[in-house]
Amino acid sequence: MNRKNITWLAIAIVILSFVLSTFVSLWSLRLMAKRNMQELSKSLASLIYDSISSELSEPIIVSRSMARDTFLIDALNKEASNGMDQTAETLAGYLSAQKEAFGYEAAFLVSDASKCYYSYGGINKQMDLTRNDRDQWYTHFIATGKEYELDVDRDELSQDRWTVFVDTRIEDADGNLLGVCGVGARMTGSQDLFVTLEKEYKVHISLIDADGLIHVDTDESRIESDYMTGIQVIGSKDFVYQKIGAERAVVTKYIDRLGWYLVIESDGSNERGELINVLLLNIVLCVIVLVIMLLAVRIILARTRALTSASFIDQSTQLLNRRAFEEKKAELAQAGLKEDFVYVTADLNGLKRVNDNLGHTAGDELIKGAADCLKECFGKYGDVYRIGGDEFAAMLRLSDAGLKDAMDRLDRTTERWSGQQVKHLSISCGSASSREFPSGNIDQLIRISDERMYAAKAAYYARTGIDRRR
Repeated sequence: MNRKNITWLAIAIVILSFVLSTFVSLWSLRLMAKRNMQELSKSLASLIYDSISSELSEPIIVSRSMARDTFLIDALNKEASNGMDQTAETLAGYLSAQKEAFGYEAAFLVSDASKCYYSYGGINKQMDLTRNDRDQWYTHFIATGKEYELDVDRDELSQDRWTVFVDTRIEDADGNLLGVCGVGARMTGSQDLFVTLEKEYKVHISLIDADGLIHVDTDESRIESDYMTGIQVIGSKDFVYQKIGAERAVVTKYIDRLGWYLVIESDGSNERGELINVLLLNIVLCVIVLVIMLLAVRIILARTRALTSASFIDQSTQLLNRRAFEEKKAELAQAGLKEDFVYVTADLNGLKRVNDNLGHTAGDELIKGAADCLKECFGKYGDVYRIGGDEFAAMLRLSDAGLKDAMDRLDRTTERWSGQQVKHLSISCGSASSREFPSGNIDQLIRISDERMYAAKAAYYARTGIDRRR
């Protein structure tokens, strides 16, 4: 099964699971017509949980993808040499594209080196972490050591409207902090849902942290300034019903992606006849959330496939390309080689003769066949690369015995191979391992492996009597 089919299968499973869970929720809600407020509140909590998870999952994924984007990492690494003005010009288009593509309130990046706050409009400000209280979020977030964190704040660039910021660490390949990037998204859908349900069922809905601090509320004056008391939330990961006093009752639900607790407060004054309206609302919201979820998954998967394919995959062979090879080589040059590291050089025999006699279509078939054989025999031990026309390389982790088995298997695989236009395939290989050269580096192993491959190629042509020049 290819990657495209696997992707669609995964989407189908997610959609089916969501439909089934929503169907169960709706069916359960219909049966709750004869139950008390405790059961009704749990159903409302399930509905709100799905809405919040759906609305905030995309900005979290987008922010984490930005933090891994080599474009931003390169921009921060070159900030000192290029200057903040040129860096701002470089980043403005990128951040603006992120903001406009997803309809966010903000897209930003903060350099840890310069403490410069870049936005989609350029340089927003130079952050003052010691005297400006509104910049303390950066210090707090870095101190947590988390990969990402959600922060509710008033967006200075959007008329001080309440915005949920997804702050995400940017690190280089060695794990060194380069800065923080992220997006700011308005929780309009969930807040509208809060207002509707509060009015319809005479409940109050909030999102709080483990200390009881309110982060999301229909009463904006309570956000990050008021605490909800009398509620036990620590350790409660599932729906929890609590009776507080004679009249007040709450249902809480922990939301993993946010690290917050959904709280639904009720004074027990709901009427049974309102259940019909909730059922209708459930159906509409179920369809909306399902459509949003499908679109989000398709967009994210499409972007991921496009970026991966364009950057690191050789389209004709589906092996890793030269760019991926150079990045891995640079990584190994800096980090050093493991004890069981093996480098393999591979080169096709007789490609020129096939191109001259049968045409380049046949030559392409031969290259594709070589790639398939190499991936089949070496793929489970590491990465296989196409680094030139008919030149291949593999960076593997295996023992001497394992290498011999893999080479023997490659010989058998190439002997069995037969294409539509070309019936025979031959590959010359050379290898070098870190066990042979404990103090050697990646460049030395590549050089030795190349020499051994050329020796194997010379032996092949001598054995077969073929003139390589013809």
